Amino acid sequence: MRIVHYCQHVLGMGHFFRSLEIDKALEGHDVTLITGGTPLSITYPPHVQVIELPSLSMDEEFGAFIRADKDGTKYVLTEHELDAIKAQRTTILTESLKTLQPDIFLVELFPFGRKQFSFELMPVLELSKQNAFPNMKTVCSVRDILVEKTKQQEFEERVLSILNTYFDAVLVHTDPKVITLDATFPRINDITIPIYNTGYITPLPHDISPEAVRESLSIAPDTPFILGSIGSGSVHPEIMEQLAAASIQLNNSTPHKLLISTGPFMRQNSQVRIQQLCEPHPHITVTDFIPDFINHLSAADISLSMAGYNTTMNLLAVNTYGLVYPFDQNREQRMRSTSLEQLGALKILEQEDMQSDHLCNLLTQHINTPAPPPNHQVDLQGAAESVRILEQLLSHKAAG
Repeated sequence: MRIVHYCQHVLGMGHFFRSLEIDKALEGHDVTLITGGTPLSITYPPHVQVIELPSLSMDEEFGAFIRADKDGTKYVLTEHELDAIKAQRTTILTESLKTLQPDIFLVELFPFGRKQFSFELMPVLELSKQNAFPNMKTVCSVRDILVEKTKQQEFEERVLSILNTYFDAVLVHTDPKVITLDATFPRINDITIPIYNTGYITPLPHDISPEAVRESLSIAPDTPFILGSIGSGSVHPEIMEQLAAASIQLNNSTPHKLLISTGPFMRQNSQVRIQQLCEPHPHITVTDFIPDFINHLSAADISLSMAGYNTTMNLLAVNTYGLVYPFDQNREQRMRSTSLEQLGALKILEQEDMQSDHLCNLLTQHINTPAPPPNHQVDLQGAAESVRILEQLLSHKAAG
């Protein structure tokens, strides 16, 4: 298959890494990933070609376009600058599809989200309707939970109109045991194209070595290891400060090691504040990014993080117990983590839990009396199943 995969991350990087996991599973196929968020310095698989559109991100209220550097510095765009970037992006996206003539155009989230990027996606979808890409099937790739909308009925009508007119299938990256799309999109029965639940998407623990990770970090086998992470770092940097303060207090009674990942998009002043807090305490290591995160997570006795899709699925994949703090600006993280807490896979932290004394007590409790390994039975084969479904869609087309 020749696949063009469109993914636009706007605040964090969860959408990007979930999409990349699908692309990794598409080994043996010809994949072009088109992305347009803040650039990330990562190594791509050999079979994945990357086209980076001129970068656009959103502010923390998702109300305005901005540009962001890798150090987290954000710039508000003038109307003229934004118009120029939009025109560039639309041209690059359209011309790329005309040149590549893919079998599959895999679109992450839209039209369930990324309405602000209709300016570049709708022209491509219109061209597709006019048979500009005669062999192409258009497939939506969406996570399990949608954020709430202020005008829900209008949102649902727009989604249905675009899906039923321009798309051929929807891949929902969820396990129905945890949640189904209709929990946040009640009109699912009005979608007239096939909908597939793929299972959750996460890297799976192949050839991981917790012992090697602990050795690389100079952590003795009997020393408790806490891993603190905050995704991209673009929101709630104070969580890692609170964890560091609790760890400093905890170390007096329970010597341990703490590794903090601040995320590549954390504002520089927040990173500096965390580093200055931790510098006098050699049991704490601070980094901005952990490329083999799941390997490190497998070596941890306990994790403290936000409750994003990717991090929670990483926790389930390696059976590491997680304390998670949901991002409460929208319902997504709390809904998912509530279901997973009921399955015994993690514990939700509330605001009062984040006070250093209380957090120290929680960490002490979980280190001294570890929770049993979660027995969640959640389907984590979403990447492989997505590939199987895409292959099946094309085989049905060929047979037809």
